[in-house]
Amino acid sequence: MNIPLNGRVAIIENELKEAMPLMRTFSKNQIPYVFYKGDDVTFLPDDNSRFNDIRVLFLDLNLIDKSKPTTKKVKSVLYSVLKKVISKDNYPYTIIYWSKQENDYSEALEELFEKELKDRAPISIQKFIKSNFFALNGDEIENSLDLLKEIQNVLSKDPAYSYLLNWENNIHISADKTVQEIFSSYHNFDNWSHNANHLINKLGISYAGVATYKGFKPEDKLKSGYSALNIVFNDTIENHTAKSELNNIQLLTVPSTAKNLDTVFNINKKLLISDENKPLSYSGTVIELLDVNSNIAFEKLLDRILQNKGKKADIQKSWKKIWLNVTPLCDTVQGKLVYHRIISGLLIEESFTKRNSKIFYDNESIFISPSFTYDNKNYSIVLDFKEFFTKSAIGHSKNRKAVFRVRQQLLAEIQSKLSRHVNRQGVLFLT
Repeated sequence: MNIPLNGRVAIIENELKEAMPLMRTFSKNQIPYVFYKGDDVTFLPDDNSRFNDIRVLFLDLNLIDKSKPTTKKVKSVLYSVLKKVISKDNYPYTIIYWSKQENDYSEALEELFEKELKDRAPISIQKFIKSNFFALNGDEIENSLDLLKEIQNVLSKDPAYSYLLNWENNIHISADKTVQEIFSSYHNFDNWSHNANHLINKLGISYAGVATYKGFKPEDKLKSGYSALNIVFNDTIENHTAKSELNNIQLLTVPSTAKNLDTVFNINKKLLISDENKPLSYSGTVIELLDVNSNIAFEKLLDRILQNKGKKADIQKSWKKIWLNVTPLCDTVQGKLVYHRIISGLLIEESFTKRNSKIFYDNESIFISPSFTYDNKNYSIVLDFKEFFTKSAIGHSKNRKAVFRVRQQLLAEIQSKLSRHVNRQGVLFLT
């Protein structure tokens, strides 16, 4: 099913009885939804009180009365309601008309999203079939339409969005399954809460370790329990995704005339790094060194890994000197940290790190990441494993700042290659 199961369906209607076909269908099929009575401000959230919380919005265009108010008045009411219901961060979402006056006021809504509400514009606005359910006098009429199927057909008009909604549903189902598998033994105990307390504590201990867990504050103990649940959840969602059946799947094609698409480097930024950079000591954090006194040491690093020496001056015009924190995450979260493990390296523009360019040596002591967009340029992380060192503390300083964090998969790849660099035993044999 591509209709959201996580409560991210909303209905805006000023006549409660005219929302009934939708509400009845969603209730019958156990699809959570939020209802906003468009002509009653007490139903509406405060401006920007929620974020990214609606995926499908059923919208009645005339939220005033059953007559035909002026376009200006309709537009004004729509503006005040949508500004409260949809925040700037609510993206992506689609609007499906639930209105008998689409032809009268659809242009007014489109104008709102082109101008006053441009920062809240949906990815699409779809026509629908409200008039099939109501007579001219407003009474509900029976028909043979399968409303749920009709909604799914509308959402399927944009396959990519439909598939993303299905993915979110898989997340929802997997979270539910995770909780059920761990906490479903209600009937086996006299007091479910006591058993749940015991399990959450045990999960926290399994993640952080007994000694460390005992010294944690309640907040950190709970976070350890959450982290353990995350591990079970990740396994559950991977298994659910692998086993789920997908029907009538279309090939997602990109027209040759398409413009302004994300570049590979922009997408790599989303896959490889995160803007989250606190705390400074967190595993995967990339720290930029701003002290000019460090130039000599990093110049030596560059000399050692650079095969084409003629590119040195050009590289130094845009390089960024960095440390990458490769401390195992378990040491960080379990409070076992004695020394931070760090590798010195460089952020180098993509034009110098292309494959087969032979600008850098190709050996097991040098790591060059895929290129990604950062600070309006395309960079690769270039590391020299011979520059691995430890520090007892990493504090904030005017000479260094955390710039981003590499995501877990990239960090794991770096740690794996680093471990192979320091542990190559070789094989003793005769020839």
